Amino acid sequence: MRLDRMVRAAEAVVAAEAPNVRGIHFEGPFLSHRRRGAQTADALLAPDGKVFDELIRAAGGLAMAMTIAPELPGAIELIEQHRGEITFAVGHTDDDGTWTRWAFDAGARTATHLFNAMSAMTHRQPGPVGLALTDERVACELIADGIHLSPEALTVATRTAGLDRTILVTDAMAATGLGDGEYSYADRHVHVSDGVATLRGTDTLAGSVHFLADALATAVRVLGLPVPQAAKLVASNAARHYGWQDRGTLAIGNVADLVLLSPDLTIEAVYLAGTPVS
Repeated sequence: MRLDRMVRAAEAVVAAEAPNVRGIHFEGPFLSHRRRGAQTADALLAPDGKVFDELIRAAGGLAMAMTIAPELPGAIELIEQHRGEITFAVGHTDDDGTWTRWAFDAGARTATHLFNAMSAMTHRQPGPVGLALTDERVACELIADGIHLSPEALTVATRTAGLDRTILVTDAMAATGLGDGEYSYADRHVHVSDGVATLRGTDTLAGSVHFLADALATAVRVLGLPVPQAAKLVASNAARHYGWQDRGTLAIGNVADLVLLSPDLTIEAVYLAGTPVS
């Protein structure tokens, strides 16, 4: 998404005072052209302090994370200068591991949808995958929609990082919940078929159309986890990682943002701050 649209989108969330938005993750614009995935090529920028400040201002206090390709000129410096303001995540990167190591040492603490939109791990070059999985300081995001990762990749990553450093994410886009069809939003045109979202006319994945409840069900089915442990991967771990002590667990005094699941793990009800919503 181009910078002006990213700014307007962030401002729109703030203006709407959306009660269900806890934070904004900027997945760009400081990303690798070689690993941009569904990101628009001419929207990508070199790391720049002024651009960073503009995005933070637009988020109105909701900025929580930013994905950055550590090999880009100025990326490490940006992480060092602003790591106290936001959680930096390594992602959409073509790095062989060299710059990722420096990024983690500089203060980056997350890997954005591990495996996807990044160089692969080899026996001589660990890449972002190998470094994130073995660095105890880093949380590893995994898209558990059954499409972005094979069951084996999900299993290996979760076993290596451990249940405390694994955060299951959706990478959900605007068509989530709307069914198969053709969709246009921002500067992208997306085709959704059989629950798979791709850029129209290509086989490039354009995020997903799944919910966190689906990720939890995947963790139970593929990883063989009991529901309480799977719930950590979709709620508790993310809350702890971002320092949100008032949510992510069932406890007196916590915000009651709840999803009630049936025994077969389908959604029965949703509560926002204790109030049922449709």
